[in-house]
Amino acid sequence: MKSSRLLVILVLQAVLVMGIFAAVAKENAAVGKSKGNMETNSGKLGCCTNCNFSFSGLYTCDDIVSKCDPVCKACKVVKKYPVKQFQCTDTFLGVCGPPCKKN
Repeated sequence: MKSSRLLVILVLQAVLVMGIFAAVAKENAAVGKSKGNMETNSGKLGCCTNCNFSFSGLYTCDDIVSKCDPVCKACKVVKKYPVKQFQCTDTFLGVCGPPCKKN
């Protein structure tokens, strides 16, 4: 009786692990399709308060700042009036930096 319970538990754990790997593979495929030939920035932002992290190990930062971090390769203007503000649109590999300090 105990060995059959153990077998059921092991099978359920294997199914759970396979489901997690399938979800990660599906997310990676979706990222590849939506971004086309996506390049990742190998640098690391000094800080990021609004971080979008995915299980694939990629993240973007949605912070709106007065000046982009020097490591940012694609800095776009998101607001022009009354003061120009920017957002880094790079995709980074790794984990988010610490939250930015408010001035």
